[in-house]
Amino acid sequence: MTASHELRLKRLPIALPMLLKAAITRKKPGSTPSFPSYTLEVADVACSNSQLQRYRKACGFSADSGTLPISFLHVQVFRLHMKMMLDKQFPVSPMGCVHLSNTITQFRAIDAKTPLRLQCRVADHQITDKGIEFSFYCSAFAGQEKVWEDTSRYLSRCKTGITAAPKAARGAPRVYSGNKTLAIGRSDARSYARASGDFNPIHLHDLSAKVLGFKRMVIHGMWSKAACLAALSENIQSDHYSCEVEFKTPIFLPAKVQLHFDQDNSDLDFELRDNAGLKPHLIGRIRPL
Repeated sequence: MTASHELRLKRLPIALPMLLKAAITRKKPGSTPSFPSYTLEVADVACSNSQLQRYRKACGFSADSGTLPISFLHVQVFRLHMKMMLDKQFPVSPMGCVHLSNTITQFRAIDAKTPLRLQCRVADHQITDKGIEFSFYCSAFAGQEKVWEDTSRYLSRCKTGITAAPKAARGAPRVYSGNKTLAIGRSDARSYARASGDFNPIHLHDLSAKVLGFKRMVIHGMWSKAACLAALSENIQSDHYSCEVEFKTPIFLPAKVQLHFDQDNSDLDFELRDNAGLKPHLIGRIRPL
């Protein structure tokens, strides 16, 4: 570690060994958890064309583009998330953390052949009635130019002694002007696992999902975000924009879901709901820079 609190890696860590280690890692956070203050950095990251093509196919992006889908680099920086969560300094166990939200900003289109420098750090954390929330902030640089950034917020459930505020009554579902139906099969979750390297058992088979407390296997929230972006690609009018999503409820497979959206000039609001159009799986916003 350098004096500037940067930990430089020679290469991106491999996801599968970290996931296996995460499966047996147990930590008990104290009442005042302390998170690592350093930044992980890895330079000269070249995107694998085979992985990129698997990702495009799994999420529905065009295979012909010479630039990266805005969400692709998340599967790269996720490895830095895992690397940091497995650090002894990290106060919570990686398995069981719930992905609450994700915001990605792309400052310009990124050529798929451009080598990138990736950084990751813990941006903030807080104690809530549900447990410990924390955010990873990641960024990508082409040379000295920041071309992309990503913030993911997670929740590690635990007892904190904080009383929950009364829940507000849920209002009527928003009425959107556009609507598309997406059919999702179990193979989509497995294809995304192969493309992303995230082989979490809850996304691979009903039996392994049941062992971990789910009634059936579920698909990744980040797949859902990417699939929405791919389905809305004709409506996105810029290559420099920000997309924010809040993850609400899991998608049990197989499923049909409804993608509702509204467009106001270059702004897009969208929501992925169950097939009845009532229960939200994620709520998102796209805003040009």
